[in-house]
Amino acid sequence: MITINFLADHTDSIPTLVVWFRTQWSDYYADSTQAEMEQDFLEDTSRDRLPCRLVAFEENQLVGTIILREQNHTAPEYQPELGGLLVIESHRGHGIGTELVRAGMKLASDLGYEMVYATTVSAVGILERLGWEYVKTIIHDDEPLALYRCTL
Repeated sequence: MITINFLADHTDSIPTLVVWFRTQWSDYYADSTQAEMEQDFLEDTSRDRLPCRLVAFEENQLVGTIILREQNHTAPEYQPELGGLLVIESHRGHGIGTELVRAGMKLASDLGYEMVYATTVSAVGILERLGWEYVKTIIHDDEPLALYRCTL
């Protein structure tokens, strides 16, 4: 069974998230210390304002995360952004990414947003299955990212 909660209720998960993010995006986090990254995650522990990070559990094991944030760093005019989707490799294909995106969409709606955006390389299938609309391709650090939007 998959459950989605606020990171604010599971701050003990932050050291694990730091390890995951360093592993997944090693170039991006190469110059960040453990303490800096932990502080960044602590800043995502809101329940009623942005940034707000959600965490997923499968059978009480931390297995994924996503964030709803105000600023899309690759395309700042498209906000808020649902991003930072990460599901640990051993639990991919279990529907966790889909549930995290759904929960992020609900959170955005609950916070009063009528539209939310996402940029992705690998979650196109999830977004399209959930009814997101392709907007355009953005080049960021020489990598093409697909920009999607969802009307809530």
